[in-house]
Amino acid sequence: NKTSEEPIVATAGATESFEEFVPYTEFDDIAVPNELSRVPDQSYVAEDQAFKYGKIVLKGRVENQSLIDFFVNQMAKDNWTKERSITSTVSTLSFTKPYKSCTVRIFDGSYNTEVEIYAVEMKSAPMSSSGGMQEQNIQ
Repeated sequence: NKTSEEPIVATAGATESFEEFVPYTEFDDIAVPNELSRVPDQSYVAEDQAFKYGKIVLKGRVENQSLIDFFVNQMAKDNWTKERSITSTVSTLSFTKPYKSCTVRIFDGSYNTEVEIYAVEMKSAPMSSSGGMQEQNIQ
């Protein structure tokens, strides 16, 4: 019995729960590691008729490289394309999707690592102009 219990508590179980319970932001396709805490007074999300945009700031005790790996892997799972990356004490990852853009900046601090996520989402994509026209007719 002891051998059957150990693997459940071991790394495989922890990895599964980490992947299963990844919290998302106000942008439904941008996830963040659950080890990070949001900094509300430095974060905002705004919307108007054409765009949804914002800056989300998070802090936590997570290694710089772990965060880079998380965002590269998780954004790929959510169908983002990595456009460029710069790895340093301040690392920058840029991702795109049709009509969406996201930049993640990771500041490697001595006590806490800070993450800034800048996201822009165009609400009415030109390809779905018929949908946009219907919305305009209704309003």
